[in-house]
Amino acid sequence: METPFQALAELCEKLEATNKRLAMLDLVAEFLKSLETREIEPAASMILGRSFPKWSQQTLEVSWATLSEIIKRITRVEWKVFIEAFSKTGDVGSATKILFENSKIEKQATLFERKLTIVEVRRSLEAIAETTGYGSREKKERLIEALLSAASPVEAKYLVKIFIGEMRTGFHEGLMEQAVSKAFQIPLEVVQKANMTIGDIGEVATIAKMEGKEGLLKIGFKVFRPVRLMLAQMANDAAEALKEHDDKTAFEYKLDGARVQIHKLGDEVRIFSRRLTDVTESLPEIVETARKNVKTKEAILEGEVIAVDNLGFPVPFQHLM
Repeated sequence: METPFQALAELCEKLEATNKRLAMLDLVAEFLKSLETREIEPAASMILGRSFPKWSQQTLEVSWATLSEIIKRITRVEWKVFIEAFSKTGDVGSATKILFENSKIEKQATLFERKLTIVEVRRSLEAIAETTGYGSREKKERLIEALLSAASPVEAKYLVKIFIGEMRTGFHEGLMEQAVSKAFQIPLEVVQKANMTIGDIGEVATIAKMEGKEGLLKIGFKVFRPVRLMLAQMANDAAEALKEHDDKTAFEYKLDGARVQIHKLGDEVRIFSRRLTDVTESLPEIVETARKNVKTKEAILEGEVIAVDNLGFPVPFQHLM
C-alpha cells in the first residue's frame, strides 16, 4: 500500500516542532523503515525540501508569483489573511496552511475520494518540470492547481515548501545520513562515503534498504553523475588548522575561480558546478580543452576554473558563468 503524502507532511510537522536531534533521528529513521522501496528516494528528497534527487537537472521553474495566484484561486480567501498569517509566522508554508484552513471551498467526501501519495506527488512534480515550450506556463499552472486542490492544509504547507525549496524544519542532509544509518543498521561512515560517491542521500537510502551494507560498499563513481565535493572546514586561526593537519600542511595560492567537475566519456564532456548543476553550456572553452587534452576515454576531473583577461591576468569569477 502506497504511503500517503499526509504522513510525510505530519512527520515534517513533528520535525519542525522539536529541536532535539535524537528525537528527529528516531522519527525519520522509523519513517524510512516503513516505506516501500520506490518511495524512499522521493520521501528523503522531499523531507530535505528537494523536488528531485540532488544530481537531477530537472527544475520546476515556478515563481512565488505564480504559486500565490494559484493559491488565491483555490482558497478564495482574501489575501490579507495570508499577509497577516505570514507576518505572524514568517513562513510561507505555514501561512499557506492557515489560508487553506480558512478556505471557502468545502471538499465533498465521496466513495472515490483519492488521497495524495508520496509517489503521486513525485509524478506531479516531474510532469510540471517536463512541461516546456509554447503554452507551458498555463499547463504548469493547471498541474499545480490540480495538485494543491487535492491537498489538505498541512499537505499544502509542505507542497509549497517543496516548490520553493525551503523546508526550515532543522533537519539537514547530515542528519539524514544518520537517519539512514540508524534505519537500516549500517555504519555511518559507509553511508557517508556512499552519499559522497553518488551524490544523493535518497538513492543511498534506497540501496541501503534493498541491499544493505554490501550494496553501499559496491557503489562506485559514474560518469555524468556529479559527485559531492569535499569542502573546506573553518578554523579559528592558522595555528588551529596546522594542529589539525598534524603539522603536515601544504600551501598554495587561492585564485578567484569557480570550482567544477569535468566528466568525460569519449568525446562527450559535461561540466558541473559545486552545487552539482550542469553548467556545460557556460564553459565551451573548457569543454574543448578537455576533449583535446584528456586522452583517456572515461574520466572525472575536479578543480578550479579561472577566467583571465587578454594579458593573462585573473578576472573575478563572476565573469565565468
